Amino acid sequence: MKTQAFPYVEIAPNTYEIGEFDCASMFLLVGDEQAMLIDTGVGIGDLAGFVRKLTDKPLMVCYTHSHMDHTGGAGAFDNAHIHPRDMEGFTTGGGIGHSIERRIWYIKMIAEREKGDYPYNLDVDVTEWGPQPPLTPLEDGQVIDLGNRRVTVIACPGHTAGSVTFLDATTRTLFLGDACNCNLGLGGGAPGTPGFTSVEKALRYLKRLQSIGDQYDRTYNGHYDFRPLGEPLGEDVLPDAITACEQIVAGTAVAVIKPSPFRPGTVQHVVTVGRTNVSFVPEGIHEPQVP
Repeated sequence: MKTQAFPYVEIAPNTYEIGEFDCASMFLLVGDEQAMLIDTGVGIGDLAGFVRKLTDKPLMVCYTHSHMDHTGGAGAFDNAHIHPRDMEGFTTGGGIGHSIERRIWYIKMIAEREKGDYPYNLDVDVTEWGPQPPLTPLEDGQVIDLGNRRVTVIACPGHTAGSVTFLDATTRTLFLGDACNCNLGLGGGAPGTPGFTSVEKALRYLKRLQSIGDQYDRTYNGHYDFRPLGEPLGEDVLPDAITACEQIVAGTAVAVIKPSPFRPGTVQHVVTVGRTNVSFVPEGIHEPQVP
């Protein structure tokens, strides 16, 4: 039997951060009529069964983006809502891959990094990905009514072309996914590929998140490696990410070339401001010129 021993914290009334054994965070928002699950992690254990311990309301599963560490558990659910720009990559985990081998590699890499003691058995708790649930588009500005609880979809391309965030008016919380964190990877692929987003464009959308700061009191990103489970992301991260992007666009950034932790054999260009690292594609800084 798959494990349901997920660590979790009720971060606000009817609002839960569910930890996937240091690999990812999922968030469950429960309204009067339905519930909303944000992301499904790498796909360890019985997340669907665990969620049913917290709520029996109809469940809408929404994704911040298409990467494997956020979509790996999709097959346990009967619906998936994601931005159209990330629909094409959903099946492939954003190009990272959903195979058992690839997901176990990621799980073991995180376990080695975090040195945790985890209640899972990889031979049992990680199974073939799928079946893929039907995909429904999420649009920028869309309001999801959970019943006396409204959540607004706010696009923030950069990490992927279809990255979105979710603004919960009830708890004044902004759920970021990987749109902003302490290790922000930008580009989403090489220039000219479907997932590509320039640093210029990412900067505009990060500034938009900052401009609506009067609508939220705290932010949560899709991992808890730079914060304890249940604790919000530091208020320094978004402004420092913006500063790093401004330096990259202006050509004043001092970038360090480092091995990529997630794509063995490749390197990444990284700019650090405070404790926030922003990696980018050097040839993808500016928006393509339209003839």
